[in-house]
Amino acid sequence: MVKIIKTSQRVKDRKRRELLDFARDNNLVIHPGRGYDYYIDSYFLFDACPCDLSRKQCPCPESVGECKEQGHCKCKLFWRDHDTFKKVFVGKEE
Repeated sequence: MVKIIKTSQRVKDRKRRELLDFARDNNLVIHPGRGYDYYIDSYFLFDACPCDLSRKQCPCPESVGECKEQGHCKCKLFWRDHDTFKKVFVGKEE
């Protein structure tokens, strides 16, 4: 059975601001191509991290350590920096 969620634009905007603040506060960059809506809609659909349902928070605290160690979080929403994103995702280095 598919869960149908109607989330107000105000609630989505608050979550978008939360993601931006988290990235800024932890010195991370956000995946430039995916946009927020996929993650925000998935978060409200599952009431958890869209990539790991055992993580009940999004953004999750584990993502900071993952970015430091791997260059990106499990979801690949947050990245250590743009150069890491280009190297891993696009295959380009500067």
